[in-house]
Amino acid sequence: MTVIINKIAVMFIMMAIGFLLGKLKIVTSDGNRVLSNVSLLLVSPLLTFVSYQREYSSAIAEKLLWALGLSVLAYIVQIGFPFLVTPRKREGRAVERMSLIFSNCGYIGIPLVQSVFGNDGVIFLTMNIAVFYVLTWTLGVSLMTGKTSLKDTLKNLCTPAVFAVVLGLLFFFFRIKLPAVIFEPLNSIGEMNTPLAMLIAGATLSGTDIVKCLKNGRMYLLSAYRLFAMPLICAALLFAMSFLGADHSILTIVLIAASCPSAVITTMFAHRFGGDSVLASEIFAVSTILSGLTIPLVLWLFSLTGISIGA
Repeated sequence: MTVIINKIAVMFIMMAIGFLLGKLKIVTSDGNRVLSNVSLLLVSPLLTFVSYQREYSSAIAEKLLWALGLSVLAYIVQIGFPFLVTPRKREGRAVERMSLIFSNCGYIGIPLVQSVFGNDGVIFLTMNIAVFYVLTWTLGVSLMTGKTSLKDTLKNLCTPAVFAVVLGLLFFFFRIKLPAVIFEPLNSIGEMNTPLAMLIAGATLSGTDIVKCLKNGRMYLLSAYRLFAMPLICAALLFAMSFLGADHSILTIVLIAASCPSAVITTMFAHRFGGDSVLASEIFAVSTILSGLTIPLVLWLFSLTGISIGA
């Protein structure tokens, strides 16, 4: 647990630096948007892809299936719970529901899992991220617009992140290894993910009225749902899965993804589809700040079950 707490502290220091850069206008909103695109379209997909560049083994293949199945199980909780606790007629319910359903398993999850488990952990987290992207571009779009179509869904799924998972899996199962002259630069760019993601998250927070957010009691309630209630329900289900032979590291990785703060993609969707982007940003800001306390707490409680936490 000490290792995880230290890693989270390091990540939040990086985020604080990004916050300062945003406040000083060294990183402007336009600049942050460019950095976000670099992260989403290049750095994160490359990290995902190179994590599959390893010798094939049936043990890893089995763990990938476990990671996929457990991620689906966790998302059943994350989808069902918000519909129970957010009033149907409440203004902004679409943003609230999407903020609760989708965690920042990319920006926060990848750096944290990479710090604790290395690329060996990232390969399993990609199964959770694959489910995330499928659901955001189906259920997420439906929540924001009230409608969706198969054509638009298939088009929206054609993202670098999804391609990275598919291509990585193909290379892994067909035992295709890149030559060192190609692998090394791709790997080096992928290793930028943690500091770049934290700087972007910090710069994003700098554009939010944090004091105003922290005075809004609704933000604490939503954050409690996102950061504590749902992760604990997921933890109970994951603990039950340990009796079926699930690897402890896979259980921990899926729980980390479920314990992350609200996804920044909710704010992006709100901008794109005419939702309440201010509300989405406020939920993102408060849940991100509080996650520095709740993620270690949830993992500590999970460790009390006897599940080993860490590599």
